[in-house]
Amino acid sequence: MYLVAGHFKFTEAGRARAVELMDEIVKIGRGESGIRRYTFYPNPDSENAFFLFEEWESREAHDVHFESEAMQQLVPEFMELLEKEPDVSYFDADLVAKL
Repeated sequence: MYLVAGHFKFTEAGRARAVELMDEIVKIGRGESGIRRYTFYPNPDSENAFFLFEEWESREAHDVHFESEAMQQLVPEFMELLEKEPDVSYFDADLVAKL
């Protein structure tokens, strides 16, 4: 399993467009092979901040998605809307147990 967790804070002026791009990015991601979960969550403490969580079957599946033509077109505009650098972490994980 491969996980992506990220915090993004957008400028006030860029927030509306960022939400549109997040919707497009999630739609693309959820259509990819190897995806389990892909969601941006609004931060209840900051109107312009969002948390990203992705769960992939493998790093390779994630990389195919991220390197796709559609993502390469969307990501630069998405990044330009940020107020500050994102904080994104990537994890290779093994499922140990489920409740």
